[in-house]
Amino acid sequence: MIVRLLSILVLATATHAHAGDWRMDAQASTLGFVGSAQGEEFRGSFGTFEAAIRFAPDALDEARFEVDIDLRSADTRNAERDETLQSADFFRTRREPMARYVAERFRTLDDGRYAADGELTLRGVTRPVTLEFSFSDGAPAVLEGEATLDRTQFEVGGGDWSSDADIRHAVRVVTRLELHRAE
Repeated sequence: MIVRLLSILVLATATHAHAGDWRMDAQASTLGFVGSAQGEEFRGSFGTFEAAIRFAPDALDEARFEVDIDLRSADTRNAERDETLQSADFFRTRREPMARYVAERFRTLDDGRYAADGELTLRGVTRPVTLEFSFSDGAPAVLEGEATLDRTQFEVGGGDWSSDADIRHAVRVVTRLELHRAE
C-alpha cells in the first residue's frame, strides 16, 4: 500500500513538473498587432502585459495560457491614432482598461507548430481566438505566435469606424515571448 501511494505521488509530481510552468521575461517579450487604415498598414504594440504559460509539447492536455493586456499601453507611434484607440469607439479604456486571453485547449499542427484554442475578452465581449505558435525549449525558451481576429466581433471601431474599407476588420496579433522555467 505504501509503495503504491509513493508511486502515485511520484507520478503526480512528475506529471505536474512535466507540464512546464514558465515565467515571461517582460523586458524581452513583445505583444503586437497589425492593422490597416485607409489602405495603409500600421503596427502597434502593448507595452504592459503579463503571460502565465504552462506548456510542454508532450503534455498538451495540461497546457494553459493566461495573458492579461493593459490596453492603455497600446502604442502605434502615432499620438492621434493612439488617442483614438483609447476612446469609447475603440478600446474604451476608461471603462475597461484590460483585455484577457485564456487558452486551455491545444493541438499539434501539421507543420510542427501548435494551436491554442482560447477565448479573448475585450470590451466585455468574449469570443474564441486561436493562436498558432511555435515553441523552442531552451534558455530562454521562445514562444512565437500569431492570431487573426475580426475587430468588429469585439465592438472595436464601431459607428463611423465600422467600414472595412476605412479600417480593415481583420487585425493580426503577433507575439514573441522569452520564457524561463518558473521556480
